[in-house]
Amino acid sequence: MGRLSEGLPQALDAWRVTTDDADVAARVAGFLGGEPQPNEGTGGAGLAYEVLTSRESVRVLLDGPDAVAAHMVLRGSNGIIHECDGVEFLSPEEKKDQPCGCPPLLEDRKLAARDGRGPTPSVDITFQIAAAPRLGTFHLMTGSWQMAAQLSDLTDALERVDGPAVCDLTMELVAYTTKTGRGVCYRKPVVTVLGSPDSVAPEPQPTAEPTPAPAPSAPRRKARPAPEPTIPSAPESSHSVSVDAVLLRRAAQVLGTGDHQETVIAALSAIVAGRQQATELARLREQVGRIAAITEQALQGRDSSLT
Repeated sequence: MGRLSEGLPQALDAWRVTTDDADVAARVAGFLGGEPQPNEGTGGAGLAYEVLTSRESVRVLLDGPDAVAAHMVLRGSNGIIHECDGVEFLSPEEKKDQPCGCPPLLEDRKLAARDGRGPTPSVDITFQIAAAPRLGTFHLMTGSWQMAAQLSDLTDALERVDGPAVCDLTMELVAYTTKTGRGVCYRKPVVTVLGSPDSVAPEPQPTAEPTPAPAPSAPRRKARPAPEPTIPSAPESSHSVSVDAVLLRRAAQVLGTGDHQETVIAALSAIVAGRQQATELARLREQVGRIAAITEQALQGRDSSLT
């Protein structure tokens, strides 16, 4: 979800994949977009290649609850000084299986970690790309507290599938305004369990194109074109929004979104988050429902464009 560029952390809007295999890098780029390049962003465990994909959501296969490994780690200047599962120590050896003393509530654990008194999550999710399982096994390793909070529900959902599960691995955009009026925008990893490979496609189905209207059988008086619907502009915003039905479908394929509203959200998020305009993003998100509704109405009426 990020990289180090010239020693500085860089947050990304789409998934980054690192590998030591040039062929795998090329095939990942073919499935997920982007171009293989030398791994100059570090943060890839010394792997030689990286692909900055164009996808913020990837459909993957998780082989049951064992595909999710998680523990809590506190590191010091000489390495790990505390490693536990939230209840008992996992290391050092002399403390293994003894109570670790971590607070039972996640919020209390976050406060302890923030003060340097407690460990932080270390989550490793093992998966395959659903559309190309022969590419091999990939890992998502994250210290996200949001992912840690999701783990119990995730493993329960994987157990209910009772076998390999098709999931969507998504970088979900979070945007809000603090009490002091400061805009905050970031992305968090989310795993959504969809079902078994027998019931879920390895890639999201593309949005169907609207059926063209039949040609008239005889010349008719040309009707006066109906006025195009207008969208209220966001306050203090200079951005215009243009949606084309065919492009909307293609955008859904690229973004991995499931409906028009998700596609509009993803597109607006990419524009605004890329410019780090978090405050404007919060305003634009309030307009998304209206944009999506008007888009749906235009598509149902076989209007191929909306401005």
